[in-house]
Amino acid sequence: MNLSIPPEPKILKDQFKKHKKNIGLKIDSLTVWFGNKLPSYLWKEGGWSKPLKAMGYNWQSFLKILSLHKKDMIKWSWNTISWKEFLLRIEETIKDPVFKKICKTN
Repeated sequence: MNLSIPPEPKILKDQFKKHKKNIGLKIDSLTVWFGNKLPSYLWKEGGWSKPLKAMGYNWQSFLKILSLHKKDMIKWSWNTISWKEFLLRIEETIKDPVFKKICKTN
């Protein structure tokens, strides 16, 4: 299974940085999760919902996957890892048979 690599949502990345700057606190985790904008982008505009649904994942299980990658989201938002690297790390979790079984039983 290879998920497509959608264009990097640079607007979202800029919004994350702006929110962090406006708040004045280092709350990276809250900022990248605010409104589920990044998960929604991947699920909808990124086109991941169709192949993931075909594999038995739903929106809630997709959010579980991304919750395991909070640090990666933060690293991407700070340009510490590339967009492609971030997505490949998520894909590795999706492919993990143990995680897949857990998601499908809950």
